[in-house]
This record gives sequence, C-alpha cells and structure tokens, in this order.
Amino acid sequence: MSTQHDAGDARATDRAGDPDRGGSWGVLRRLGSAGGPFGLRRSGLVFLTCLALVGGLSVAATVRIGSAPVERAEQGVAEESAVEVTYCAGWDPGSRKPVGVMGVDGARKRDSAGEPYAVLLTANARPRGLLQIDWGRHYLGLFLFDEHGRRDRAYDYRELEPGLLDLRQYEQWRYASADEPEFPERGWHFTLTTRPDGDTADVQLDHGGLFQTSHDMPERHRTLRRAAFGDWTAYADGGMLGFGRRAGGAGDVALVPARLKEDEGHREAATPLWRAPSGMRPRYLEALFTPGSRFSDTEFGVAIVTEPQSAGVLRVPTGAVIAADPGTLSSRDEPYTAMVPVGDHPVLIAGMRWESEGWNETTAAVLRILDKPTASWELAVRPGQDTRLLGDDEFYGFGVDSGMGAFLDASGRDALAAAYEHRQQSDSPDDDTATEVGDPATGTNLIAYPSGRGDGSYPVWIGRTAAGEVTCLVADMLVLHDVKSLPPTAPDTTAFLTPTPTGSGGRPEPKPTDPEATAGFLAAVAASIAGKKEQVGRR
Repeated sequence: MSTQHDAGDARATDRAGDPDRGGSWGVLRRLGSAGGPFGLRRSGLVFLTCLALVGGLSVAATVRIGSAPVERAEQGVAEESAVEVTYCAGWDPGSRKPVGVMGVDGARKRDSAGEPYAVLLTANARPRGLLQIDWGRHYLGLFLFDEHGRRDRAYDYRELEPGLLDLRQYEQWRYASADEPEFPERGWHFTLTTRPDGDTADVQLDHGGLFQTSHDMPERHRTLRRAAFGDWTAYADGGMLGFGRRAGGAGDVALVPARLKEDEGHREAATPLWRAPSGMRPRYLEALFTPGSRFSDTEFGVAIVTEPQSAGVLRVPTGAVIAADPGTLSSRDEPYTAMVPVGDHPVLIAGMRWESEGWNETTAAVLRILDKPTASWELAVRPGQDTRLLGDDEFYGFGVDSGMGAFLDASGRDALAAAYEHRQQSDSPDDDTATEVGDPATGTNLIAYPSGRGDGSYPVWIGRTAAGEVTCLVADMLVLHDVKSLPPTAPDTTAFLTPTPTGSGGRPEPKPTDPEATAGFLAAVAASIAGKKEQVGRR
C-alpha cells in the first residue's frame, strides 16, 4: 500500500487495491478540516469515509489519518452506524423528504458566503438529524427526529463570537400517538431559553396548562465549538442520532454521501421552508405620521391616520436618550447605545381613527433629530442587549405599567422621576394627552405620551440617513403593526439594519462539553420539570 500526502489536502491512494475484497481503492480527499465532510472522530484521531468499488457496488469504509501514514482502519462500517448526508435547501415535513437537494460543492459555497442551507442526516431509511445553517444570520439550528420521522427536539445556537456557538433555546415535543402531526398546537411542549451571561434558564412546559419556572444552566452546556464544514457529528453525535454505545466502543458513526441526485424532488417550495429566527422588523413607520394613510384590520375595520400632534420640545444636553414609563423611572432605565446630537428636538404624537368605530388611538411617538430622509431603521438597544439573540418577532422594548411612555435625556432621569411623581400627586392624571415635566436644576425635561392600548412592552426604532446619521427615534405602540395597508398608503422601501452589538467584556473563556452530554442534561431538565408540573397538578 503506497501513501502520499499533499500539504493542506490530506490525500491517500491505495494503488495495490484490497486483497481481501479484490476491489480497487480510489483517492481519498480530506475536504475542510477535523474530519472533512464525511469524517468521524475517535480517541483524538480523524477518520475519513470513502467508497470502495466491490463487484460494481459501493461499500462504505473508513480510514484513519493521524501523525503516522494513512492506513485503512476497518474493512467496512457496520450498516447500523452509517449515516447518509444530504445537502439541501430544507426539509418538507409533509412529504418528509429533503427539498432542493444540492451537491457538497454547492453547500460549501453557501456556507462560505453565509447563505442558508440544510444538512439532512439519515440512517436505515429514516431521518435522524437536520441541521439548518445560516452563518450570515449567526444561526445554527439542529433538529432530531423520532422513530416516525417527526422532529421532537430542537436546538437554537447563535454565533456571537467567532468560532463559538451559544445555545439560545432548546425545545422538546412529546407526541400522543404514532399518527399525531408534528408540532401539535395543544400537545406536550417544553421550552428552555438561556442567555450567554446567565447561570439560570427560563423554562416552561405547555401541556394542559402552562407551567413556568427557572433552572440552573451550567456554562459548559450553554456553548458549543463551531466545527469545520462537514464535521456534522460535532453537533449531533452517535448517541443523539439514536445509536447506542457499543461494548468496548464509543458508538461512533460514519458519514457517507447519500445516493441522491442534485435537485431531486421539488426544485422550489411554494413558500420558504425555513429561515433563521430573527427579531421583529418595523412596519409602516413613515405612514404612521402621514395623514390620510389607510389600513385594514380584520377586527376593527379601516384605520385612517390623522395629523400628528406636537407634544413639545425635548432638551437633550448629553445626547443619551431614554424611553421609559415616566411613572416607574429608576436606575434600571438605561439610555440607548445610539447617541443623538445635543440640542432641542421636537416630539410628535401619531394618531389614527377607526372609520366605523368613531374613536381614536395613539400609534407612535417620534423624537425628531434631523430633517433629512430616513434610509434605514434599526432596533434601539441598551448596553448588553444583542439583537442576534432574538427569536421570531421578539424585540427589546421599554416596559409600561402606568399607560404612559416618555422620552428624556439620561442626565435628568433621577430628578425627572421625582418631578413626574410630584406632578401626578398634585394634578389629576390625564392618560389621553401628552405631558411635559421639567426640572429647573438640571435643565432637563421629559415628554410623556399615551402608550397606545396601555401597559406592555414597546420597541423604539432608530432612523438613519444613508450616511448613518440619526434622523429620529420612534416609539412604536404596535397598534397597526399587523394590519394590511390600503391605498393611498405608500409602500415602505426603507432598509432594516442590525445594530452592531456592544461587547460586555470580561467574559471568561467558555469550556464547552460534548454535544451528547448537553443533550442528556437538557432531556433530564425536561423530565424534571414534567415531574414538578405533575406534582403541582396533584395538589
């Protein structure tokens, strides 16, 4: 057996063939690193899988690459341990088949470009794991399947630091019968949500009522190393894919290319089968302040935007702006990371009326900074908030408990909190109109406005020019967020950008454990919470 190595491209050629099988071995190429696209790990060594031609049939086999010359480690891979890899655009739960099958080169290009693609892992003719990858959105999702081809566990990872994946959320479903559809609306559903800097996780179990609590979340189970393209068992090893550990062995699996043709099955789906979870995006912000804009709501009918009302001029001596409930102002209300020019800036209140109902609502408040066109919007965030961690339609907002929101400069926060409380005690509160409260000592003021339909949490959107200058801050009451626009409402062509996160600093070096250990820990937490919920239900 002769062997040759090329720098940066481990390659082995068996010109003598296999005397036991009588076949001829072809070239083995290590694509990527740490095992390549069809590799596995064992005892710190790297294994590669190739295909041997035996009597015209393709047979999976494994070779080992270490510091010594390459040699064949096994005659073949046990059938129950061979996992086929299919690169595709996504998974169709209806047909339970991959959609938009692509070759390894196409998937590799999408991976390098930060474009979404999926990896299906199958064994014994049934799906075992599904990876949904979109590095452009810092996302890796892993789904594991039950014996009936339904996804029953989901891991949501985000790449917040290069090469390190933080677990954002884990979900688990239990199905009542073999024919129950995937993700039933009223089925058993467990969710664990964690943060990179938190020692505890929020957990909830929805089954015959919602049970919510918290649970310890060790740091080693919150992180995972990003693996090289093709090293898929770094995210889901043999145990997670349903292969038990063998006596005296580690229960490794071999990844082999699936016997599928590119574009086999559906070339396109009627609707996108998946997209990386992302936070809420603004809608109709310009139209909210454009009189005559019209919207249709399924419950209340047609809404017509009225003329914006002036609420006063906000004095901003430091450029650090806070949006908060004026009735609960405290040190917890931090300014947004985006600074605005120092000066006096007008505040306008947006309103609308329901055409058939005869009553009005406040839909937004805007702090005008520059009289220039807004080219893009982004979510306003405070220190430590990272939009890459948001799930679908989630946002970081300011909380309201008194039915009012307010803009103010951070330098006057404490004094204005006392002044507003004194104002509320002295006068009859009016939650239907804007209110200005000032503090002569600091020269600051706050401008309060009704918070739409009352208490809740509301996002603030930052508008910017094409050059990046801040044009405005809009507190969105979300009253018209989900409605449909009607003529003559102009379409919103403004871009949406993701703010650059501000590092908190001082994060200790993570020490991730292996994925199977984390899977076992999370399954144990789900079982523990299910037991606690059952105990509570018996009381």
